[in-house]
Amino acid sequence: APLLQSADRAPSVLNGGLGNVSPLYWGLCLAGAAAIDLYGIFGASKKEGYTPGDLGFDPLGVFPEDKEGQEWVKLAEVKNGRLAMIAITAFAVQELVTQTG
Repeated sequence: APLLQSADRAPSVLNGGLGNVSPLYWGLCLAGAAAIDLYGIFGASKKEGYTPGDLGFDPLGVFPEDKEGQEWVKLAEVKNGRLAMIAITAFAVQELVTQTG
């Protein structure tokens, strides 16, 4: 069965259709999230000077070297995360109210 419904609505908790998504996909999502979390718990968090959420992944080298720049980036990351949570909540409310995707 196609994932998009006839009303062009993607599967979600609000409109159903999550049963059409492959269980393999959900398993891979869960395994990936668990692997990252376990690495943070048992690997990265044991390092000297560990900051929660810092897994040492910065392939483009954009994290500043100076302390002031690092604090600014950390604050910006928190603010962007909060904005993203507000946005996804607004999308869900819009879908619930308008009943369209």
